[in-house]
Amino acid sequence: MSKDERRINKRLDTKFEISCVHENDYLISFTRNISADGMFVDTERPPAVGSTIKLIFSIGNLKKIEINAKVMWINKGASSKDTGMGVKFLYMPARAKDAILKEINVVAVL
Repeated sequence: MSKDERRINKRLDTKFEISCVHENDYLISFTRNISADGMFVDTERPPAVGSTIKLIFSIGNLKKIEINAKVMWINKGASSKDTGMGVKFLYMPARAKDAILKEINVVAVL
């Protein structure tokens, strides 16, 4: 692990649709990766660092999981491909965490 890498859990590079709700703003976007602790969300309009947001997404057999998360960092990349935010899950039901870990571990085994 590089000195810049602070993640403890494995990440899965994946792209799936996600809804993000912050105050009165509703955004539909895509993930770039996910772990048991958080994810990267592609967006050109991220809320401020420290903001609490609600994420709504489906993974595995679970449909429309709702998880509160905190914006940890923002990347305003040179291209729209690099633009987005890293979020940390604040609370996650055990079944949601299990579904995420199952997806990550299935890919790791392949």
